[in-house]
Amino acid sequence: MKMNKLLKLAFMLLCVSTLINACSSNRLDIDVNDVSVEFDVIRFDSLLFSSHPDTLMKNVYKIFSEYPDFSELYAQKVIKVGSPYSRDFNDLMSLFLSDYDIRNAYEQSMDLYDDFEPYKQKIESAFQHYHYYFPQKPIPNVYLMISGFNQSIVVADDVLAIGVDKFLGSKSHFYDQLQLSKYLRTRMEPAVLPYEAVKGWVYTEFPFNDSIDNLVSNMIYQGKILYMMDALFPNDPDSSKIAYTKNDIIWCEKSEDDIWLYMMDKKILFDSEEMQIRRFIADAPFTGPFGQDSPGRVGQWIGWQIVRSYMKKNGEVTIPELMANDDYQKILLQSGYNP
Repeated sequence: MKMNKLLKLAFMLLCVSTLINACSSNRLDIDVNDVSVEFDVIRFDSLLFSSHPDTLMKNVYKIFSEYPDFSELYAQKVIKVGSPYSRDFNDLMSLFLSDYDIRNAYEQSMDLYDDFEPYKQKIESAFQHYHYYFPQKPIPNVYLMISGFNQSIVVADDVLAIGVDKFLGSKSHFYDQLQLSKYLRTRMEPAVLPYEAVKGWVYTEFPFNDSIDNLVSNMIYQGKILYMMDALFPNDPDSSKIAYTKNDIIWCEKSEDDIWLYMMDKKILFDSEEMQIRRFIADAPFTGPFGQDSPGRVGQWIGWQIVRSYMKKNGEVTIPELMANDDYQKILLQSGYNP
């Protein structure tokens, strides 16, 4: 008799445990150990900056011949010294590579990223997840570059370029000299680099459909991008995916009801005015209506919660189907979002 009771108790505990695990399981936490991706990390930064001053331009032309497509992109679009075939190229390129601050930024970046392996592993894991969902899509090679503080991420056909001088840490004296605002520096920490790099690639692979360019469309598009970040970094904190501080996340979670009620009361979800859209979507020190304690981009965060609600309510929808769905209003209606 006691044995039967023990068996019943054990069975009940097993059922409860199974139920708890089912409820807490993350549908995005998939095993990608057997998913193989191949990409190179090209240290374009050290290739350019490690050469001897006497052979500087000779080395530049050697590197440019080895990586012609990226070199052209780098010279013309990133550091803007013109084409290697232009008359002023030698002088402008020499000035850039010998500039005191630029060289110091390179040295500081090497202190942080001489061993890039931990960052590569993080990016590789994201690419494994990406390849799992989109096996036909290409995986880019990763180029590390000194951008002259111009661009953090540059994306081309098979290129994901990272300006390591834009990830020197929020307290870098270079950013003091450039008078960069505190809210921008949140995205300049080394820990954020893999997320911003991968997100930059995702943006180009899944562009915004601007056929209906209103606030809620922009919010849900950004929400889709951030849900894709959920899929690529399934066990990582939300703060890393959206480039918020922990306090920013706490504020958003506490204020979610108020944000949504404000948008509903003001009837601004379908507002197409550019300034209104930027007010809630674009980088800013805070989001105007909610005071200086709020982070910027709260429209992105709400859009993220809408897409999460949509995917939770519509469990049959796959990641590729979500990313192919540009009917933003339909996603809103089918999300059942009600904080």
